Amino acid sequence: MKKLFLITSLIGVIVTLNSCHKNEASKADITILEPMTNDTIALNDSLHVEGTILGDGELHGYTLSYTNSTTGASLFSVASETHATSYAFHEHWLNNLTDTTIVNVKVEVELDHEGNKTSKEINVVCLPQ
Repeated sequence: MKKLFLITSLIGVIVTLNSCHKNEASKADITILEPMTNDTIALNDSLHVEGTILGDGELHGYTLSYTNSTTGASLFSVASETHATSYAFHEHWLNNLTDTTIVNVKVEVELDHEGNKTSKEINVVCLPQ
Protein backbone atom coordinates (compact mmCIF):
# COMPACT_ATOMS: atom_id res chain seq x y z
CA MET A 1 0.00 0.00 0.00
CA LYS A 2 2.83 2.39 0.86
CA LYS A 3 4.50 1.59 -2.46
CA LEU A 4 1.32 2.41 -4.38
CA PHE A 5 0.95 5.71 -2.51
CA LEU A 6 4.58 6.62 -3.23
CA ILE A 7 4.24 5.81 -6.95
CA THR A 8 0.94 7.73 -7.21
CA SER A 9 2.45 10.74 -5.45
CA LEU A 10 5.51 10.68 -7.71
CA ILE A 11 3.33 10.57 -10.83
CA GLY A 12 1.28 13.51 -9.49
CA VAL A 13 4.41 15.60 -8.99
CA ILE A 14 5.73 14.80 -12.48
CA VAL A 15 2.40 15.67 -14.12
CA THR A 16 2.19 18.94 -12.17
CA LEU A 17 5.73 19.98 -13.13
CA ASN A 18 5.21 19.10 -16.80
CA SER A 19 1.90 20.94 -17.04
CA CYS A 20 3.45 24.07 -15.54
CA HIS A 21 6.32 24.06 -18.05
CA LYS A 22 4.02 23.59 -21.06
CA ASN A 23 2.25 26.90 -20.45
CA GLU A 24 5.27 29.01 -19.46
CA ALA A 25 5.89 32.29 -21.23
CA SER A 26 8.80 32.76 -23.61
CA LYS A 27 8.36 36.54 -23.75
CA ALA A 28 6.52 39.38 -22.05
CA ASP A 29 5.68 42.90 -23.18
CA ILE A 30 6.17 45.49 -20.43
CA THR A 31 4.49 48.87 -20.78
CA ILE A 32 5.25 51.68 -18.35
CA LEU A 33 2.42 54.20 -18.69
CA GLU A 34 3.70 56.57 -16.00
CA PRO A 35 6.13 58.19 -15.44
CA MET A 36 7.74 59.14 -18.72
CA THR A 37 11.51 58.93 -19.15
CA ASN A 38 13.29 61.91 -17.51
CA ASP A 39 10.16 63.18 -15.73
CA THR A 40 11.02 65.27 -12.66
CA ILE A 41 9.67 64.51 -9.20
CA ALA A 42 9.82 67.32 -6.62
CA LEU A 43 10.71 66.75 -2.97
CA ASN A 44 7.74 65.27 -1.05
CA ASP A 45 5.90 64.44 -4.27
CA SER A 46 5.06 60.87 -5.20
CA LEU A 47 6.89 58.91 -7.85
CA HIS A 48 3.86 57.19 -9.37
CA VAL A 49 4.62 54.13 -11.50
CA GLU A 50 1.83 52.48 -13.45
CA GLY A 51 1.83 49.96 -16.25
CA THR A 52 1.07 46.50 -17.56
CA ILE A 53 2.83 43.24 -18.32
CA LEU A 54 1.46 40.83 -20.94
CA GLY A 55 3.01 37.40 -21.46
CA ASP A 56 2.57 34.87 -24.25
CA GLY A 57 2.01 32.21 -21.57
CA GLU A 58 2.10 31.86 -17.80
CA LEU A 59 4.48 34.30 -16.09
CA HIS A 60 6.01 33.58 -12.69
CA GLY A 61 5.90 36.96 -11.00
CA TYR A 62 7.55 40.35 -11.30
CA THR A 63 9.57 42.87 -9.32
CA LEU A 64 9.25 46.65 -9.48
CA SER A 65 12.21 48.54 -8.06
CA TYR A 66 13.48 52.11 -7.73
CA THR A 67 17.26 52.51 -7.41
CA ASN A 68 19.53 55.52 -6.92
CA SER A 69 21.53 55.42 -10.18
CA THR A 70 24.60 57.06 -8.62
CA THR A 71 24.98 55.00 -5.45
CA GLY A 72 23.09 51.83 -6.41
CA ALA A 73 21.04 52.13 -3.21
CA SER A 74 17.59 50.55 -3.29
CA LEU A 75 14.90 53.15 -2.63
CA PHE A 76 11.81 50.96 -3.04
CA SER A 77 11.02 47.44 -4.17
CA VAL A 78 7.86 45.38 -4.41
CA ALA A 79 7.44 41.86 -5.77
CA SER A 80 4.57 39.67 -6.87
CA GLU A 81 5.02 35.91 -7.01
CA THR A 82 1.57 35.28 -8.45
CA HIS A 83 1.48 33.13 -11.59
CA ALA A 84 -0.55 34.85 -14.32
CA THR A 85 -0.48 35.68 -18.03
CA SER A 86 -0.75 39.41 -17.34
CA TYR A 87 -0.28 41.93 -14.54
CA ALA A 88 -1.20 45.53 -13.89
CA PHE A 89 1.01 47.47 -11.48
CA HIS A 90 0.39 50.76 -9.72
CA GLU A 91 2.83 51.89 -7.03
CA HIS A 92 3.79 55.11 -5.25
CA TRP A 93 6.98 56.17 -3.47
CA LEU A 94 7.48 59.53 -1.74
CA ASN A 95 10.55 61.45 -2.92
CA ASN A 96 12.42 62.25 0.29
CA LEU A 97 15.85 62.69 -1.33
CA THR A 98 17.77 65.82 -0.37
CA ASP A 99 20.01 65.91 -3.48
CA THR A 100 19.13 65.90 -7.16
CA THR A 101 19.09 62.18 -7.96
CA ILE A 102 18.54 60.10 -11.06
CA VAL A 103 16.29 57.22 -10.07
CA ASN A 104 16.18 54.06 -12.17
CA VAL A 105 12.71 52.49 -12.32
CA LYS A 106 12.91 48.83 -13.31
CA VAL A 107 10.21 46.24 -13.96
CA GLU A 108 11.58 42.69 -14.16
CA VAL A 109 9.40 39.69 -15.08
CA GLU A 110 10.15 36.02 -14.44
CA LEU A 111 9.24 34.06 -17.55
CA ASP A 112 9.77 30.53 -16.22
CA HIS A 113 11.18 28.39 -13.42
CA GLU A 114 14.60 28.23 -15.08
CA GLY A 115 15.37 31.85 -14.21
CA ASN A 116 14.71 33.42 -17.62
CA LYS A 117 13.66 37.04 -17.21
CA THR A 118 12.92 40.15 -19.19
CA SER A 119 12.89 43.74 -17.98
CA LYS A 120 12.23 47.35 -18.86
CA GLU A 121 13.87 50.39 -17.27
CA ILE A 122 13.44 54.14 -17.33
CA ASN A 123 15.12 56.97 -15.43
CA VAL A 124 13.44 59.88 -13.67
CA VAL A 125 14.98 62.86 -11.88
CA CYS A 126 14.14 63.47 -8.23
CA LEU A 127 14.68 67.07 -7.16
CA PRO A 128 15.40 68.32 -3.62
CA GLN A 129 12.89 71.19 -3.93
